[in-house]
Amino acid sequence: MKNNHIDNDNAEQNHAAYVSMKGVGHKFDPRPDAPMVVENIDLDIHRHEFVAVVGPSGCGKSTLLRMVAGLLIPSNGQVSVFNRPVTEPRDDVGIVFQKANLLPWLTVRKNVLFPLKHKYGRYSANDEKRANELLDMAGLTQFADKMPDELSGGMQQRVGIVRALLLNPDILLMDEPFSALDALTREQIGFDLLDIWKEHPKTVLFITHSITEAVLLSDRILVMSKRPGSVLDLIDVDLPRPRSSETIKSTRFAELTDTIRGYIYEPHVPA
Repeated sequence: MKNNHIDNDNAEQNHAAYVSMKGVGHKFDPRPDAPMVVENIDLDIHRHEFVAVVGPSGCGKSTLLRMVAGLLIPSNGQVSVFNRPVTEPRDDVGIVFQKANLLPWLTVRKNVLFPLKHKYGRYSANDEKRANELLDMAGLTQFADKMPDELSGGMQQRVGIVRALLLNPDILLMDEPFSALDALTREQIGFDLLDIWKEHPKTVLFITHSITEAVLLSDRILVMSKRPGSVLDLIDVDLPRPRSSETIKSTRFAELTDTIRGYIYEPHVPA
């Protein structure tokens, strides 16, 4: 696993995208006639930009994320992070999965510190201090010494986000992180994520099935077609920040969600 934080500076100096996909396609079966999962994906994500990906089930959203993470190498095209081709996982890319996957025998605080313990065999007093600061930011201070099964699903997912932030990654990949939560909890943790992102800006690629969630959180939204997944549109979310429950009530919010629903439920290719 590479640690290339210095690439961050190179990308910024060269005004290059932090994440770049050029002609990206992938199939899991190597046979020449095997179907593609995704194809012809072009996308640039710049520093501290929040980009969501939406599309029908099975269109390859998570496949895109796994290629950025270095967990898959594309069959076609190239994925780059900080202007360097992705060939393996990197330390400066954090991942939040659909489930928090907390270790049930460790407290919340020790779960947050676990990546450091696993990688280096130890963690310092400064690491503990940073973990405590992140837990406080996420409203979890009073639960730091609790076990995971004492927390609600939403709280567990916040712990997963804090754990991903501990190593201070420049890029945060989120693969449907709220999909297991009920609607009310999902909306609240969306606002929580916006607060965390405001305090600790990251370049975010966010996979979701929720159109309203994508519009609420994002700067831009990549809308994908059914499999083989390709780009139907890349939509600018021109809603002012900070966003709140009032944002959801706005006419522009409704217009944006309706546009995306048109792509998903009445598939067409833009003229």
